[in-house]
Amino acid sequence: MLSGIGPADQVAEAGIPLVADLPGIGQNLQDHPATLWASMLKPEYDHIAATTELLNPDGSIKWTQYPNYLLFGKGPLATTACDRGAFVNTRGDSGEPDLQIRFVPAYALDPDAIQSYIKFGQLKELRQKWPAGVTMQLLTTRPNSRGTVGLESTDPFDMTKVELNYFQDDGSDLATLVSGVKVARNIAEQAPLGKYLEEEGWPGADVTSESDLEAYVRKTACSGNALVGTCRMGQAPTDGSVVSSNDFSMWGVNGLRVIDASVVPAIPGGQTGAVTFMIAERAAALLTKGTPVAAKSAAAVPEVAMA
Repeated sequence: MLSGIGPADQVAEAGIPLVADLPGIGQNLQDHPATLWASMLKPEYDHIAATTELLNPDGSIKWTQYPNYLLFGKGPLATTACDRGAFVNTRGDSGEPDLQIRFVPAYALDPDAIQSYIKFGQLKELRQKWPAGVTMQLLTTRPNSRGTVGLESTDPFDMTKVELNYFQDDGSDLATLVSGVKVARNIAEQAPLGKYLEEEGWPGADVTSESDLEAYVRKTACSGNALVGTCRMGQAPTDGSVVSSNDFSMWGVNGLRVIDASVVPAIPGGQTGAVTFMIAERAAALLTKGTPVAAKSAAAVPEVAMA
C-alpha cells in the first residue's frame, strides 16, 4: 500500500499516488486463534518438566545441555517442546478436525505464549525458578473469522493497522476453543496423566460454566502464529484475488510477485510452515525454469510497469 498498490480508497486516504487498484490487498486475514489449559505438577514429579530439565533454578541453561545437544542431538534443546499433540473434531460429526492440541511438558506462565517468555524474563531477573507443569495449547484450525491489514500512516517504520477480528463469525470459532478446554480437562483427568498433576492454573478450577469458559477464551485468545491470506492468489482479478495462482505475479503490476504465506487463500488446518515452503519451492522452480503451472488468465487487468 505504501507503494500505491491496494484498495484505491485506502491509498487515496493516505495521500499516496495510486499505482494499481487491488481491493483484495489487506483483506482476508486469517489466523489460528489460540488459548490454553495448564496445570502444575506434583512436587515429586518436578524433574520431568522440560523447564526443570533445561534450566537451573536461577533461569540459566544448565551447561550439561549444550554438549547433550551439540554432540548427541538430544535433550530439551533438540526439540521445540511442542512437537506432540492431536487434531480433534469437537463437533462430533464426520467432518475435518476443528481443534489442534499442542502438548508442552512445561507450565505456561501466561495464556499468551509471548507473555510467558516475558514473565520468564522477570523470573530470571528475580532468580526464581520456572514452575514445573504441563500445558495444552488449543487452536482453532479452520477458523471462519476474517481480519484485515491496513496503513496507520505513510511512515514505513510505523506499525501497520491489524484487525484480527477473532470470534466475529457465527460463534463456531469460540465454540471450538471452549470445547478444546473441556477436551484438555478430560485428557488431564485420565490416570496416565492425572497422577502427575496437582493444580490447574489455566483457566483455573473455578472456571466451569459455559459463560465463564467463553469469557476466559475471549480474554486469553492470542495468535497461533499462522497469519495468511492478505494477498490471496486466484485465477483472475475478478474473483477478488491479488496474485495469479499460476506464477505468483500481482495482477496489473509488471515485474512484481508475491511469494509468502499471504498468498494462501484459505488457511490450512495445521501449521502453515510446510505450505509456505512449498510455495517458495514452486516459485523458485518457476523463476529458474520459466515454466508456469498453466497459461495466465486472459482476464488480467492492464499492467503497470514498476520503476
